[in-house]
Amino acid sequence: MAVLTECETRLLAMHGQLTENPHVQIFSAKPGQIIEEYGDVREAFEKISIWHGISLDHSLQRCFVRFNWFSSHWRIERPGIQLTGEFTIRHILTSMNANAPDIDWGETPFERQLYSELRVIDHHPGSGTGTFAALRIKPDMPLPEVWFHDFRIGAFKMDIDYCDYLAALTITKGTSGWHYLFCDVSLGDREFRHIASKLEDMLTVFSELFPEYEYAPLRERLDERLR
Repeated sequence: MAVLTECETRLLAMHGQLTENPHVQIFSAKPGQIIEEYGDVREAFEKISIWHGISLDHSLQRCFVRFNWFSSHWRIERPGIQLTGEFTIRHILTSMNANAPDIDWGETPFERQLYSELRVIDHHPGSGTGTFAALRIKPDMPLPEVWFHDFRIGAFKMDIDYCDYLAALTITKGTSGWHYLFCDVSLGDREFRHIASKLEDMLTVFSELFPEYEYAPLRERLDERLR
């Protein structure tokens, strides 16, 4: 049996916190299996360099995840509150080997170029929201940008890297709209008010159900985007 990396251990712990909590309704959940044929982190990064012509920054090796399909789709209900969330994480090499998202989007040359360079790292097939997170893959970008796409609004660059993304996921557990805490948006605008309300609920409920996490940084981000 493969020895889990630190990041894999954290993600599995988060997965268990959802599936084992009686207050969380699980629609679907897959803890994932290790893809051993891609090798360890050094071998996987070498394959990325050879196959895709990009030498990923060494710092990304700290968040190496080898799961073939690691996912959960859940809901929490209580009086006046309904939270939903979803995530589907794959091996980074699987994501990079895939094609760009098959979507009809991009009115400008920049947008069309951007979407051709995106490779999905997290998507939400169960909820059917049409949202996903992706890495922007370019040979001259050893630390790929992370982008969030919402088909209703557009694409937004997140102000975190891939490792930070996975760390934030363990805290937010894929709550719908959590990505906007890391995007340059005003959550007080009309189109985001519903999302802001759900994020308020998340911070309230999660501090009770999952007190082992620190929510102050997320609260600060929410407050900043509500000003």
